[in-house]
Amino acid sequence: MAEASVFPDFLAGVKAEVSNILDRYLTVAARQYRAVNVWGPDAAGRMRAFVRTGKMLRAGMVVVGFVAAGRRPGVATMRAGAAVELIQAGLLIHDDIIDRDLVRRGGPSLHVQYARLGRKSGALDAGHFGEGMGICLGDIALFMGFEILAGLPAASGPRAEILGLWSDDLCRVGLAQMQDLNFGQTSPDASEAEIRRLYINKTGRYTFSAPLRTGAILGGAEPGLKDRLAGLGEILGLLFQMRDDELGLYGRSADLGKPVGSDIREAKLTLFMRKLFDGAGPADRRRLARIFGNPGLDAAMIREVRAIAERSGAREALRLEMSRLRARAGRMIDALDVPPASRRRFYSLLDYVVERTK
Repeated sequence: MAEASVFPDFLAGVKAEVSNILDRYLTVAARQYRAVNVWGPDAAGRMRAFVRTGKMLRAGMVVVGFVAAGRRPGVATMRAGAAVELIQAGLLIHDDIIDRDLVRRGGPSLHVQYARLGRKSGALDAGHFGEGMGICLGDIALFMGFEILAGLPAASGPRAEILGLWSDDLCRVGLAQMQDLNFGQTSPDASEAEIRRLYINKTGRYTFSAPLRTGAILGGAEPGLKDRLAGLGEILGLLFQMRDDELGLYGRSADLGKPVGSDIREAKLTLFMRKLFDGAGPADRRRLARIFGNPGLDAAMIREVRAIAERSGAREALRLEMSRLRARAGRMIDALDVPPASRRRFYSLLDYVVERTK
C-alpha cells in the first residue's frame, strides 16, 4: 500500500538530478550574460539559490508522466523538468509581488532581496526598485525555461507540442491570476464553482496536468493516455490547492516557509474562505469581515478564524470535499493503462498531495 512518505523520496532523487542540470545551465548563463551587465551574473546567482530551495514537484511530474508511458527517464526528461522548475520560479517571483508576500521558502522573497539591495545602494524608491527588479528576474526565469524546452533532445514534433502546451497554459495562468487579483480587490460573490475553475487554471494545470502531459509527450504516449493524465492532473491540482488553503490556516510557518494566515491578511477568495463565510452565522460573518484583509492580523485573530471554521462546519466541509476528490482521483488512477510500478507511484503521489504538511 502506498504511503505519503514514499513520494518525497522519489522527489529527492529527481531534485538531485535536476539541480545538477540547473547548476550547469545557470553557470553558463552567468558567463554569457556577464557581457550584458553586472545583473547577468546576479540574476543567475539568485535564481540558482532560489530553485535549490524548492521541492521540484513539477519536475517530478514530468518524470511520472514519462514513466507512465512505459519508458525509463533520461536526459531529455530531466532537462524538461529543469525547464519547468525555471518556469515555476518565474511565476512564484511574480506571484509574491502581486500578493505582497515578503517571505518565500523560509527566506525573503526575491523582490524583498532587491529592495534591500536598493536601500543599500541609495535607490530613490527601494520598494519600487525591488518590485521592478523582481518582475525582470521572473521574466528572465520564464524565458530561460522556454529556451531549455526549445532545445530538448527530442523530435521536432514533440518539442513543438510541448512548447504549444506551455504557451497555452501560461496564458491561462495569467488570466487566472488576473481573476484572483480581482477577487481579492473587489470581493465579488464568486461561487464555489468559479473558485474551483480558478484553481484548475492557476495551479492545477501548470503544477500537474502540463508537466504530466509533457512527460507523456516525451515518452511517446498515445493521445488517450495524455488526456487521461491531464484530467487526473486537474483533480490533483484541486486537491493540492485545497490542502494549501487548509495549511494556510492550520499549518506551521516553519513548515510552510511563509507566515500562517497570509491568505486572510490579503483577503484571498479561497474555497475555504467561501465555505467559511457561507457556513458562519451573522455575528461570526461580521467578525470575519473585519479580520479578512486586516493588515494588523495577529495570532489571536487567526485563532478566532480557526474557531469559527470549526463551529461553522467549514473545515469539515472542506475535508469532505477533499475526501470525495481523493476517491475520484483513485478511480482515475485505477483506469490508467500504465505499468504496475507507475500506478503505485500515482497512489503515493495522491497520498502526498492530500497529507503533506508543507
